[in-house]
Amino acid sequence: MIDMKKSQSWSIDIILGVVVFMAAFFVFYALLNADQSSKAGNLKEEASTIIKQVTSGDSLVRVIDGNDVNVSRLNELKNLSYEELKRRLKIEGDFCIYFEDENGKIILINNSYRGIGAATINLSGAPCSQK
Repeated sequence: MIDMKKSQSWSIDIILGVVVFMAAFFVFYALLNADQSSKAGNLKEEASTIIKQVTSGDSLVRVIDGNDVNVSRLNELKNLSYEELKRRLKIEGDFCIYFEDENGKIILINNSYRGIGAATINLSGAPCSQK
């Protein structure tokens, strides 16, 4: 009879340990997963902010006039330092402004630059602001 009580308490300890371990795993997973979705939401929000600012009529960084790209304003943006451009756009994260054709291929800016923005972002294997 005594042996039976010892084995029952041992199995309850194992079950309790497994339950605690699984609960900790699910809490950890939920915390990691929530962080990634909030980062994605922030990225979408900042991308939307950049698009609005480069197309808005009253923005300092507007480069789109109707359906056309204003090349002189685009050159002004290219000549700004990355930190100054980031300040004007009121963006915290890194970004790259680039153009694509209808087939998804990158259109070079002034036939030389892939984009305007962070050199840490790669476009087709090359840094965003590289010639």
